[in-house]
Amino acid sequence: MSSNDKAGIKIEQPKTTEARTLVASRCCTSLGMTMPLLVDTIEDRVNRAYSGFPDRLYLIDAEGKVVYKGGRGPFGYKPRDLEQTLVMLLIDEAQKAAKTDAPIEAPAVKE
Repeated sequence: MSSNDKAGIKIEQPKTTEARTLVASRCCTSLGMTMPLLVDTIEDRVNRAYSGFPDRLYLIDAEGKVVYKGGRGPFGYKPRDLEQTLVMLLIDEAQKAAKTDAPIEAPAVKE
Protein backbone atom coordinates (compact mmCIF):
# COMPACT_ATOMS: atom_id res chain seq x y z
CA MET A 1 0.00 0.00 0.00
CA SER A 2 1.21 3.51 -0.73
CA SER A 3 0.64 4.56 2.91
CA ASN A 4 2.98 1.75 4.01
CA ASP A 5 5.55 2.84 1.44
CA LYS A 6 5.45 6.39 2.83
CA ALA A 7 5.94 5.03 6.36
CA GLY A 8 8.85 2.85 5.26
CA ILE A 9 6.98 -0.40 5.90
CA LYS A 10 7.91 -3.06 3.38
CA ILE A 11 6.79 -6.58 4.18
CA GLU A 12 6.68 -9.40 1.67
CA GLN A 13 3.27 -11.09 1.50
CA PRO A 14 3.55 -14.19 3.73
CA LYS A 15 3.18 -17.54 1.98
CA THR A 16 2.75 -19.72 5.09
CA THR A 17 0.80 -19.45 8.33
CA GLU A 18 4.10 -19.46 10.21
CA ALA A 19 5.39 -16.50 8.18
CA ARG A 20 2.09 -14.67 8.70
CA THR A 21 2.32 -15.27 12.44
CA LEU A 22 5.87 -13.90 12.50
CA VAL A 23 4.76 -10.71 10.69
CA ALA A 24 1.86 -10.31 13.16
CA SER A 25 4.20 -10.82 16.12
CA ARG A 26 6.58 -8.16 14.82
CA CYS A 27 3.64 -5.81 14.28
CA CYS A 28 2.44 -6.32 17.87
CA THR A 29 5.91 -5.67 19.20
CA SER A 30 6.49 -2.53 17.14
CA LEU A 31 3.07 -1.10 18.02
CA GLY A 32 3.33 -2.05 21.70
CA MET A 33 0.03 -3.90 21.57
CA THR A 34 -1.19 -5.28 24.89
CA MET A 35 -4.33 -7.08 23.74
CA PRO A 36 -4.31 -10.56 22.20
CA LEU A 37 -3.99 -10.76 18.43
CA LEU A 38 -5.39 -13.68 16.49
CA VAL A 39 -3.85 -14.59 13.15
CA ASP A 40 -5.93 -16.14 10.38
CA THR A 41 -4.61 -19.17 8.55
CA ILE A 42 -2.87 -18.63 5.24
CA GLU A 43 -6.06 -19.93 3.58
CA ASP A 44 -7.97 -16.94 5.09
CA ARG A 45 -10.77 -19.11 6.52
CA VAL A 46 -11.82 -16.56 9.13
CA ASN A 47 -11.72 -13.70 6.63
CA ARG A 48 -14.00 -15.60 4.27
CA ALA A 49 -16.41 -16.60 7.05
CA TYR A 50 -16.68 -13.08 8.51
CA SER A 51 -15.89 -10.80 5.55
CA GLY A 52 -13.20 -9.17 7.63
CA PHE A 53 -11.07 -7.61 4.87
CA PRO A 54 -9.68 -5.03 5.16
CA ASP A 55 -10.86 -4.96 8.76
CA ARG A 56 -14.14 -5.11 10.63
CA LEU A 57 -15.29 -4.85 14.24
CA TYR A 58 -17.18 -7.76 15.79
CA LEU A 59 -18.50 -8.34 19.29
CA ILE A 60 -18.83 -11.97 20.34
CA ASP A 61 -20.79 -12.85 23.49
CA ALA A 62 -19.78 -15.42 26.12
CA GLU A 63 -21.60 -18.19 24.25
CA GLY A 64 -19.68 -17.44 21.04
CA LYS A 65 -22.59 -15.72 19.27
CA VAL A 66 -21.90 -12.69 17.08
CA VAL A 67 -23.89 -9.86 18.69
CA TYR A 68 -22.40 -7.01 16.67
CA LYS A 69 -20.99 -6.92 13.16
CA GLY A 70 -19.72 -3.54 12.03
CA GLY A 71 -19.22 -2.23 8.54
CA ARG A 72 -16.00 -2.68 6.63
CA GLY A 73 -13.29 -0.51 8.06
CA PRO A 74 -12.00 1.91 8.44
CA PHE A 75 -14.78 4.01 6.92
CA GLY A 76 -17.59 1.64 7.93
CA TYR A 77 -16.69 1.80 11.61
CA LYS A 78 -19.39 3.02 13.95
CA PRO A 79 -17.72 2.83 17.36
CA ARG A 80 -20.74 4.33 19.11
CA ASP A 81 -22.92 1.50 17.78
CA LEU A 82 -20.38 -1.03 19.02
CA GLU A 83 -20.22 0.72 22.40
CA GLN A 84 -24.01 0.74 22.71
CA THR A 85 -24.20 -2.96 21.86
CA LEU A 86 -21.47 -3.73 24.40
CA VAL A 87 -23.24 -1.74 27.13
CA MET A 88 -26.54 -3.49 26.40
CA LEU A 89 -24.81 -6.88 26.47
CA LEU A 90 -23.21 -6.07 29.82
CA ILE A 91 -26.55 -4.91 31.25
CA ASP A 92 -28.22 -8.13 30.07
CA GLU A 93 -25.42 -10.21 31.59
CA ALA A 94 -25.68 -8.32 34.90
CA GLN A 95 -29.45 -8.85 34.99
CA LYS A 96 -29.04 -12.58 34.31
CA ALA A 97 -26.42 -12.82 37.05
CA ALA A 98 -28.65 -10.93 39.49
CA LYS A 99 -31.51 -13.34 38.81
CA THR A 100 -29.38 -16.42 39.40
CA ASP A 101 -27.74 -14.94 42.51
CA ALA A 102 -31.07 -13.93 44.06
CA PRO A 103 -32.00 -15.91 47.15
CA ILE A 104 -34.60 -18.59 46.58
CA GLU A 105 -37.78 -17.93 48.50
CA ALA A 106 -39.17 -20.81 50.51
CA PRO A 107 -42.71 -21.84 49.63
CA ALA A 108 -45.46 -20.61 51.91
CA VAL A 109 -46.26 -22.97 54.77
CA LYS A 110 -49.86 -24.18 54.91
CA GLU A 111 -51.34 -24.38 58.35
